[in-house]
Amino acid sequence: MLGQRKPKPTSADHQAGAWIDGRRMGPKRDKRDDKMVLYFAYGSNLDDDQMRARCSSACVVARAVLPNYALAFGGFSHRWGGAVASMVRSKGARVEGLLYGLDDVDLRALDRFEGCPFAYERVVRLVLDEHGRRRRVTTYLQPESDFEPWAPTLGYFGVLWRAYGRLGFDFKPLARAAGVAS
Repeated sequence: MLGQRKPKPTSADHQAGAWIDGRRMGPKRDKRDDKMVLYFAYGSNLDDDQMRARCSSACVVARAVLPNYALAFGGFSHRWGGAVASMVRSKGARVEGLLYGLDDVDLRALDRFEGCPFAYERVVRLVLDEHGRRRRVTTYLQPESDFEPWAPTLGYFGVLWRAYGRLGFDFKPLARAAGVAS
């Protein structure tokens, strides 16, 4: 085999989807990857233990930010006994979070944990990951039509505060959203 050349790719190789041309996106994903969804976590799902308990397939992909949104607290969670995190449109603001890869089973489980479609709506947004790459992600937002901001409980806020510290996120937007700082 030494000295033999690799066969040159043919048009049949391209038609079979061996490479996605035009945007230099690299090789075609395998079937397992096609079922993975990128999920943007910005609230209590930043907590490793909680996320592992909710979604066994979850794997951290990257840190990311959602531009032109601000962190806010509102709604009511029976589990936390008060307001929980959401995001509201805010020009020039940004929300830091984590990207997780999830399979379909865990995405449906996360829907239940997030109270989708009643407490939260599952939406698709574009984020910017830590490598400067735009990524299409799934995330959850409380419906904007009847969103009323109010302070979270100390326990819930503490979970986010610890996660922000562990991840090196900016504490100011978190404190501002909770009404701790202006």
